[in-house]
Parts: sequence; structure tokens; C-alpha cells
Amino acid sequence: STSKAGLFLPLSLPMAAAAGRLLLFSKRALCRMKDLNPHRRTLSTVSTHAKSQFEEDGVVCIRNAIPEEFVESLRQACEKNMKNPGPLCDEHSAAAGSAGRFHDDQFLWRRHDECRAYLFNSPVAKIAAQIMGSTSVNILYDHLLVKEPGTVAPTPWHNDYSYWQIRGNDICSIWLALDKVKRENMVTYVRGSHRWKMLHRITNFSGEDSDDGRYAQSPNQEEIPLEAIHRGEYELLGWDMEPGDIVVHHGWTLHGATGNTDLKTMRRGYATRWLGDDITSVHPFSPFPLSPLPPSPSYFARMNATVHKHMPIVYFQSIESPSSPLCSQPSRRR
Repeated sequence: STSKAGLFLPLSLPMAAAAGRLLLFSKRALCRMKDLNPHRRTLSTVSTHAKSQFEEDGVVCIRNAIPEEFVESLRQACEKNMKNPGPLCDEHSAAAGSAGRFHDDQFLWRRHDECRAYLFNSPVAKIAAQIMGSTSVNILYDHLLVKEPGTVAPTPWHNDYSYWQIRGNDICSIWLALDKVKRENMVTYVRGSHRWKMLHRITNFSGEDSDDGRYAQSPNQEEIPLEAIHRGEYELLGWDMEPGDIVVHHGWTLHGATGNTDLKTMRRGYATRWLGDDITSVHPFSPFPLSPLPPSPSYFARMNATVHKHMPIVYFQSIESPSSPLCSQPSRRR
């Protein structure tokens, strides 16, 4: 999910089409290059079972996916970022006036070497490409979500797609656990909700009372079936998590979470958002999306450079059969 970086920006249909053509052309061209990080090719391959579960349920948990050295370095980046956050940071508990701390920040990879190393040197991009069956993946952005012990603020029910100006189906988020997280404090997913392709009304993570109008331009009108979810009419998926475990969910999949009821352990999640082959419309992110780049005669000439500066291709692959399993069975409840 997102807060400020997902702000809806004005984008005409011709502009969106041109941006999409440039992105798609550049992705295809760069996919013909050789892998610049051969080390990643030796890492575990996503199983057929994991891919089919992702396609069927819209979410899958993969155990022990990320080596410990990346987890530890990301913890260090998390500590630094909480002391010195970026310009897009939200402190949701403070804004809502509730107990604890819900720290939300984005684009860390552009400020922290540890985050950049995770994107380009860990298995995460390869997992995204394989689970979506994409020849390449671009990083849309990364996202740190921290709930300190005793934090009351929930993560409201939402899907990620509703916050983003994109077109296409090949998009996923990979949520990495940096701490041990109990099922009751973990994100919960509505099984199969990615098939609804719901563009819902935008939810402010700090609560409606702290709405600053950033989503006023959103055209989304669909309502999330909150009462039906609370009545148990949909099957919910969730997992106990250990550091290094990941959850991969589709951009359309509805999800939400409670606060952190654990009074001793932080709930640090580091999410990365990945664009696959068929994403053909993306507004290039300005470092400060509240002040978007205006259209100009040189707009489309700058588009290609902008896309690859802010959303570079991180991995590409030859589509081939998986050679080793990498998946856990889900824990399901109604």
C-alpha cells in the first residue's frame, strides 16, 4: 500500500498511452541484455505450486526466502530511517492520536545502501519475476512499515492497485518479515479478491479525521465489503512469520492488519512493489509526488529517462521450468 507516493496525479489518456509505450519498449530492449548480476541466477527458484497458489489465491507465503545477511542489513536501515525519515514519511499513530508508533516511509532504496543492495543482490527481484511469469521486473518503489510494541493503529482494508496510476495485471508486492510476527498481528488477505479487480474508494491510513485531501482527485467509487469481511463471509489467509519469510500478494488483493498487540516485539515489514511485463501505463514518480512534473514539449523526451531513473529494471530472466521448490503451505481460516 502507499500513502503519499500513490497520490493520483492528472494524466490524460494520450499521455498515459505514450508513457506506456515508452516503458514497454524500454523493458523489451533491456530484457535482451545479459544479466548484470549472475549471482542471483544461482539462488532458489520459485516452485510451480507457489506460482499456482499466487494465481489462484492472489497471495502466497514463501518460507526462508531471503538470506539472513539481507534481513540484518535491512534492520540497520530501518533503525536509521526511523531516526531520520524521508520526505514521504507518515507517522500514522501520531496523526491519529493513538498509542504506539506506526512508521510508514517509501523510496528508501534511493537513500540507504542496505535497501539498494537488497533490491539488486538478493533473490527478491527474481522471485517477483518468476511468480508473475515475467521476463523482467522494474521496482516501482520500496516501503517500510513499522509498528512498535503496543501500537493500536490498524492497517485498513485496501488493495494496492487502487492507489496507483498503472494499467496492466503483472504487478505484485513482496512483504519481508524483519521480525518474528504472530498470525494475529500479521497482514490478513481476502482469498481470491484479486479477481474482483476492485478500484475502491481511497482509505487514509491515518484515519478519516486526519484526511489532508491528498486523494481528492481519485475517481474510484467501489466500496470494500467491510461488513461481509467482518461477518466471515470471505476466506482469510494469514501466516505466522519468521525473519526472512516473505508474503507475495497481487496488486489487486484486498488485505489489512490489526495493530501490534505484542508488547515486546516490533513488527517491521519491508515491502517492495514490482512491475512485470504487461504494465503499459505508469506516471513517472517525482521525488515529491505532491508537486508532479507538468506536461511540456520535452515531457515525453524525458519520460524514458525518468522511468528508468526512478523505476529501473532490476532483474530479467529466460522463462524456464522451476528446478527446486520454495514454498510453504498456507494457514487458512474463515
